[in-house]
Amino acid sequence: MNLKTATTTAMVILAAACGRNYDTRGMSLEQLEEIADQTFLDEDYNDASRLYTELMFTFPGSARMDFYYYRLGMSESGNRLWADALFYFDRVQNEFPRSQWADDCSFQSAVVWWAQRHDFRKDLTPVINCRDQLESFFDRYPGSVLSEQADDLMEDVDDYMARRALFTGLFYARRERFDASLLYLREALNDYGETDCLADVLIALGDVYAAKGNTFTAREFYQRAVDQCELSSDQLDDVQSKLGEL
Repeated sequence: MNLKTATTTAMVILAAACGRNYDTRGMSLEQLEEIADQTFLDEDYNDASRLYTELMFTFPGSARMDFYYYRLGMSESGNRLWADALFYFDRVQNEFPRSQWADDCSFQSAVVWWAQRHDFRKDLTPVINCRDQLESFFDRYPGSVLSEQADDLMEDVDDYMARRALFTGLFYARRERFDASLLYLREALNDYGETDCLADVLIALGDVYAAKGNTFTAREFYQRAVDQCELSSDQLDDVQSKLGEL
């Protein structure tokens, strides 16, 4: 171990022992980077944010500025400072579009919006923004190694949006506003792929058409629920009972 590495390691140990009261005066770029990286890996996001900010201002000519912004975004996300996280992720994408971290920043922006989602009966803005960010990610970084994770997140977004549409459709169905109900139920069926609530959507569509007196279409949706979905025993009994009544 050379003297510089030994000195840096000693500082890290001392900081850990003293509640991370870092004394970074006189540190070289490499020493400060090492401490910042270790602090981030230890998930001490408050200190990581401070240290990467210090790197950013102390060494403004560093060739790793895009990495500092990326780690600042990740740190602020860990601190649940969502607006700050988005700010740094956007800086990487806008100022360093060819950065190796640009695709990660685009994906992490979607993750930040998703983390701010509410119950699906409330404000949809964070989820809509997440979906928009994911579409931008797929458009700008089609070969990214993060594509599979982005696909998984998009499935979660679609399921959320489908459940929202189902909830609204059922709301109108209970008030016998069947045309409005069908508008939302068909959105849940057609706009978001095969979601986890597909069975509930198909059954709800069957119920609405049955209430409207359209037994042929009602039967069609009930049968689709039986054929295409893994129904619970209660759902299966309910659908078979309804089919028998038509």
